[in-house]
Amino acid sequence: MQWRTGAGWLILLGGGRWDDNEMIHSQAISAITDESPIAYIPAADPDPMKGETFLSFYADLGAPHGYVVPIHDQQSANDPANYRRLANASLIYLGGGSLQRLLETLEGTHAIDALATAFDGGAVIVGEDAGALLLGKWGVNIAQGKIYPGWGWVSDALITAHYTSDQTPLIRTALQRYPEAIALGIPDGVALALGPDGELATWTDTDEQVTVTLGPKFGR
Repeated sequence: MQWRTGAGWLILLGGGRWDDNEMIHSQAISAITDESPIAYIPAADPDPMKGETFLSFYADLGAPHGYVVPIHDQQSANDPANYRRLANASLIYLGGGSLQRLLETLEGTHAIDALATAFDGGAVIVGEDAGALLLGKWGVNIAQGKIYPGWGWVSDALITAHYTSDQTPLIRTALQRYPEAIALGIPDGVALALGPDGELATWTDTDEQVTVTLGPKFGR
């Protein structure tokens, strides 16, 4: 499995309550390499308080100070001020919510360039739920039974969040459509951590693990 080259970490978190995943978030914070601010992108969920709650939670875990980057539409995603906020961040959180809203807001904008700049410079990118799906080449929305295109930062990965074993038939169907893919089923309380020097680890304090299923043409 391959992922985008950069000096930072990619953290794909299946979901769950922040406080239930405290170990994972603490690990993400430990991967931060400087005291630059952390950044929260609210594009997937319009709840105005969620970002501030997240920043408070991270501050309690010892993270640097941070800010909510006000990205809610394509115009704000192309705002030069928001580009600077993201490009200068030490950790960027792409949270859960609507994958379709997240895609429509960020697709083709300078915000993606800013995320890439930050990651290339060593920033930690935490994608949870919809944010995790976006980092793959494809994301499977279990609730809708739909497959969405991602950014491909994790090459040929077809990612499912909130994964449970009863979703296996849906994953197999998706791999028939994309036989060259590697399917990653990430349960709640589990994160797949991908490091800059080829590190690959599962972060969890549960008994769950990432389920990996190879498409029939994967690697060909």
